[in-house]
Amino acid sequence: MNSSEAELTKLQQNVRESRITISRQYAGLISDLDIQKRFTESVRHHPLRWVGGAATAGLIATFFGGRGVRQETSPKQAKKTSEPVATASLQAVSAITTLTKVGWISGALEVGKILYPILKPLVVEFATNAAKAGLARRGRP
Repeated sequence: MNSSEAELTKLQQNVRESRITISRQYAGLISDLDIQKRFTESVRHHPLRWVGGAATAGLIATFFGGRGVRQETSPKQAKKTSEPVATASLQAVSAITTLTKVGWISGALEVGKILYPILKPLVVEFATNAAKAGLARRGRP
């Protein structure tokens, strides 16, 4: 009986150790698969890289994502155009320039919408630290 009890306690100890090992591996796996947490930590630790990457992506999307300006007239037709047509084409170029500016603003707003949830904790933390430093300089607790 004594050897069977010793064997039983040994098996129970092995089972406990196995459970602990499995629970640690499971916790590590869950941590590795938590993409939102990893993404947030990455942005928290490297904010300038993420802001720079987002700005670069926005510029690339703005330059290459929009429609190009088409020329409706050939050089031969351009010589034959009258003054009202030339004025209309200048107005069209002006409208395209305005739309390009609107596109930049829209792109910046979209990037802001995407980055707001990620950068909000960083901005709040920065503002808090700046306020604490300012109060500390003035001698207030």
